[in-house]
Amino acid sequence: SHSAEGPVASVAISANGEYVAAASEDSNLYLYSKDDSTPLWNYSSGTGWGDRMVSASISADGEYIAAGSMIVGSPSPNSKVHLFHKDSSTPLWNHTTTGDVTSVAISADGEYIVVGTEEGWQGGWVYLFSKANSTPLWSHETEGPVTSVAISADGENMVAGSEDKGVYLFNKDNSTPRWSHTTGDKVRAVSISADGSHVAVGSLDDGLYLFNKDSSTP
Repeated sequence: SHSAEGPVASVAISANGEYVAAASEDSNLYLYSKDDSTPLWNYSSGTGWGDRMVSASISADGEYIAAGSMIVGSPSPNSKVHLFHKDSSTPLWNHTTTGDVTSVAISADGEYIVVGTEEGWQGGWVYLFSKANSTPLWSHETEGPVTSVAISADGENMVAGSEDKGVYLFNKDNSTPRWSHTTGDKVRAVSISADGSHVAVGSLDDGLYLFNKDSSTP
């Protein structure tokens, strides 16, 4: 066990069990080896009040870590997406978003990163990045804040859930959803199988939904 200086908002473990990443509201992203409670390194997103790391995701082999950070109450764009290699606390790149990052997910091979944001009451965005570049491959606007994102192991398919009650399934090659489905209330959690064939969704309508990737009908 290891104590951070603030609430831990997100944790992720590599598929091989060797590495653990943790995002903390003390503004730090921590990377651990399974053999030691002392972090291999930590990265701070800032030094002022309100700096928070809010989400973390790690590739299957632990080589790449994606994270999202934000500054609470800042009037200007301040949220960032960060990509790291496990061997250094210096980001490979950073990208500043217009809204607050809510969720990040990285493919098993570390090639693709999907990100969800919220723009206050004005909606949200889904972004897709390649590990090679901090410029998004594409972005898609939703009518409500994006609450959760997930990506298949091969990075071919990704899903997003939103407070507009919507579930959106994307292919990596297109910002237009393959399909969308409206639930009875805000979507809070989404997950996608490793092969991308099935999507699970949890909604505040007390519903659990299971989809085949080829149909928007649960």
